[in-house]
Amino acid sequence: MKKKIVKYSAQSSEPFLLNRMQKEKANGFYKKGTFTNELVWGNYSFIISNQPKKKQESFRKGMFLYGMVRRDAKAFLKQYDFELPKQHSQIDYVKKFDPNKFRKITATDLNHAYWRIAYNLDIISHETYEKGLPDDFKAVRLATLSTLGAPKKYFKIVDGVLSKDFILQGGDPPLQEVYKLIRYECYKYMAQVKKLLGNDFICYKTDCIYYKDTIANKNKVHKFFEQKDLLIKQLV
Repeated sequence: MKKKIVKYSAQSSEPFLLNRMQKEKANGFYKKGTFTNELVWGNYSFIISNQPKKKQESFRKGMFLYGMVRRDAKAFLKQYDFELPKQHSQIDYVKKFDPNKFRKITATDLNHAYWRIAYNLDIISHETYEKGLPDDFKAVRLATLSTLGAPKKYFKIVDGVLSKDFILQGGDPPLQEVYKLIRYECYKYMAQVKKLLGNDFICYKTDCIYYKDTIANKNKVHKFFEQKDLLIKQLV
């Protein structure tokens, strides 16, 4: 697929463009993503946000982060050799929950976990980290990391009709390993805190861990994450 002129379009433009292609019996490609869809037609690549309307403008403004993260991650690969940590579960929980034992529960949540871990591991620079911190860029932050090195799957539009045939574009396995490193590091921390809590552990999901509410437990958890240079908030 040749390089195209990129245009950022509103969510409402997608059905209009697809209908127009159908009427003109045009050929092209279509890719549905987690945060944006892409429609390739002629010399143009239309990037269409699939976020709620109020988030679309924020996402469009944060698109610059894609280039910054990719640049930083490539620099990281040139500078560091790394091995992936042991892969722990993304979600874990006690097999038998005793409500009498856990009458009072609390939880500790990591603030922008993947973004912070990427920064702590030198995968992204201080400049990139700071520019991605505004709350409006939360979805963009996640997207820039989760799509690192991932191949793009485009379905063919033939004579205006979306088909089941597809092509894969790009893909960079080393960059995919960088994203795995970020995720596995996060899950490793959760597994370590689970072990630290012992029988007072209840469950964790990605970057938030629930446990029996005691001052001692909260102190343990907070100290652990502070030592890892991670930012937290305590949930009631």
